Amino acid sequence: MRCPTCKKENSLRPWEGTTTVMGVELEGSGQRCGPCGEVLIELTERGRQERLAAERLVARGVRSGIEFRFVRKLAGLRANEVAALFGVRKETVSRWERGEVEIPRIAAYALGSLLEHPKLARQRLEAFDQPPGGHEKRPAGAARAGRRTKAPPS
Repeated sequence: MRCPTCKKENSLRPWEGTTTVMGVELEGSGQRCGPCGEVLIELTERGRQERLAAERLVARGVRSGIEFRFVRKLAGLRANEVAALFGVRKETVSRWERGEVEIPRIAAYALGSLLEHPKLARQRLEAFDQPPGGHEKRPAGAARAGRRTKAPPS
């Protein structure tokens, strides 16, 4: 196989070492080019590393917007889905991810739960949309108890 960087033929050899993903150091494997030192990592290996990095970020607590976005995407969630599950506007999620507004610890915790236990966490978050003692979901856009809503224009 040819190195994509230096274009030398048959220069790639097995490689194992430390790599950094989102500030988290991880052991990894791939191929390294002898002449130029380029390291190539298979997509499946990179996916494994990203998942492990996200799990470690969640374990220590998601602290920045960049980390929040990284974990959200690995959890397979769009920003508007997170907004709906957390009872906030999608612009709020965007502000968290851009670092304009501090991420509430409970939001970081809930996102971690969605990564670690997607079905259970989603069920529990969606349960907040259920009326007390009921089994029917509130209509979309219906206010939750204790949640402020804007008065209709007069």
